[in-house]
Amino acid sequence: MAVNEVSRVYASSLVEIGQEKNVLDQLEEEIKIISDIISEDNDLKNFLASPGITKKSKKDFFGKVFSGNVSEFTVNFLNLLLENDRQTAIPEIYEAMTELIDEVNNRLRVSLITRYEVDEASKNAIIEKLAKRFNKEIILREEIREDILGGIIIKIGDLVIDGSLLKDLKNIRNNLLNSKVRSEMAYED
Repeated sequence: MAVNEVSRVYASSLVEIGQEKNVLDQLEEEIKIISDIISEDNDLKNFLASPGITKKSKKDFFGKVFSGNVSEFTVNFLNLLLENDRQTAIPEIYEAMTELIDEVNNRLRVSLITRYEVDEASKNAIIEKLAKRFNKEIILREEIREDILGGIIIKIGDLVIDGSLLKDLKNIRNNLLNSKVRSEMAYED
């Protein structure tokens, strides 16, 4: 999901408040939970996006659901989003927030895509090499995909390191299709 500039501004404010009040980890966790709920529940997503439902009704809903379950900072933030008609941007704001927190904490999120689950020793070796290469704490997320046949793909932001068998087979196919065979060298038995 691409994060727009408005979401970055809200995320930046949240991170700044979290750092000032020393509640950044708590805010990150609470916004993640709310973001996950909104992303997974189409009825809630439609409720928040509906122009026919008043801001007061939406605030009352947030108050009933989240008051007492999340911090006052998060409740106030949700009310601010409702006032500015930005409540549907919560998943984007969370994504922008995690990017900023990762910068603050010198973390790097890495996706490891393989055909089969990777053993702990191999994961630790990959994490160690990437940590040394990028001089950051590595947060590894594994993804199993049957279409890559074998090997691994590592995604770090926009950087993709593709060591998959699927890529190799595609390269061989393209090379064969693009190669020219000289007629005097081609024969049949």
